[in-house]
Amino acid sequence: MNRSSYAPYATPQFALLSESQLEEIHLATLEVLRRTGVRFHHQGALELLRRAGAFVDGNLVKFPASLVESALASAPRRIVMCDRHGEPAMLLEGRRTYFGTGSDTLRLLDPVTGERRPWTTKDICDSYRLCDALPNIHFQMSNGIPNDVPEGISLYQWQYLHLLQHTTKPIVFVCNDYADAANIIEMASIVVGGKERLRECPLILLYSEPSSPLQQSETAIDKLLLMAETSTPVVHSPGPMMGATAPIHMAGGLVMSNAEILSALVVHQLKNPGAPFVYGAGLHHMDMKSMQICYASPEFQLTKAAVAELGRYYGLPTWGYAGCSDAKVMDEQAAAEAMLSVIMAKLSGANLIHDMGYMESGLTVSLEMIVLTDELVALADHLIKGIQVNDETLSVGILHEVGPGGNFLAHPSTVSHFRDFWFPSLSDRYTYEDWQARGGQDMYRRLNQRVRDILASHQPEPLPKETVERMRAVIG
Repeated sequence: MNRSSYAPYATPQFALLSESQLEEIHLATLEVLRRTGVRFHHQGALELLRRAGAFVDGNLVKFPASLVESALASAPRRIVMCDRHGEPAMLLEGRRTYFGTGSDTLRLLDPVTGERRPWTTKDICDSYRLCDALPNIHFQMSNGIPNDVPEGISLYQWQYLHLLQHTTKPIVFVCNDYADAANIIEMASIVVGGKERLRECPLILLYSEPSSPLQQSETAIDKLLLMAETSTPVVHSPGPMMGATAPIHMAGGLVMSNAEILSALVVHQLKNPGAPFVYGAGLHHMDMKSMQICYASPEFQLTKAAVAELGRYYGLPTWGYAGCSDAKVMDEQAAAEAMLSVIMAKLSGANLIHDMGYMESGLTVSLEMIVLTDELVALADHLIKGIQVNDETLSVGILHEVGPGGNFLAHPSTVSHFRDFWFPSLSDRYTYEDWQARGGQDMYRRLNQRVRDILASHQPEPLPKETVERMRAVIG
């Protein structure tokens, strides 16, 4: 029997918004941009927009649809992020998914003492080394704000001076202003061999935000225009809370966030048509009991999926979230919320998925949570891979060979393919007695031991001393 016409894999399918609903959100966004507009607190951007045909009244800009459509047409459909050596590491296109950490939390859950405390420079370097060693962390962010930055040195430049030394993976950075961004670009250029080489093989990508609702700040647009000018990738991602800085309705929050993203894209593409831009938004809601942002709510899982679908609707690379929790310690709540967010991220197909390790709604990082999420990404990769259906896997011949009452343990097909299944490195599948004999550790203790083992043994590939000295001369 020839089944060559079968699709090679039966994979899990997920779609949230229909094509007509995506179109409705797009048209509603165009109407908000035409009728309500966005305030730009940046004279250079206002001039660019005025010359391009936008309607500018003071700092309020209203957009004809043609400006938005033109920007969408010129932005690239794919971005290739590279590692420190210039080798392709992440192809931001379609439904390819890559996972990384988050930025600038205030506190660390100390893996030795369990104490919730401020970060030090040693801590952030340890966290970078940990992430460099984990196979399912594909890019890194700054993780935390150290409390021992030398006087007179920019916090963000200090973070990235150390991050560039402690990983070979691509980097997503945040920063305060134009000077920070320019110096971080300069440091990355020194590492890869010059600005032209950085443009050819992007090692870094800037994360910035508008000021919801419907405002673009001077510092954010300063950075956005710099990234456009240097053709360095950027995601300009709103982070509003529905019911506070966005409409209470998820669809309305999507429309507002979309208007903020597209208004920034217009300016970005006017500055340099074809410059790389990632589509993203973190549309949360405010929990009215705790008055806190919600990282693990079902509503956030839905808006993340909708944002990924909108980005693909526009043909742009996309930004997402996973491995983050509202829990305060690495407990059952954290594990459940991490699993939910990883599965939803894989199903939605966002390209750059960040915030692995976030606890306490983004205020704290747990290194154990980062290690757990690394394991969950591997699990989700096998889930999303689906079931292969072909002449071999349908096993008609194997069933005939073994026959009724036989067993398949010694059959050559089992020997050849048992490694196709996922083998966890942290989850325990032994009997209770074997688990006890192996130390009887619960998941937290296994996670903590993995953190300690990596920190005791892993050293990222060092940069040449001269390169580090040149980077140190840049920061200020």
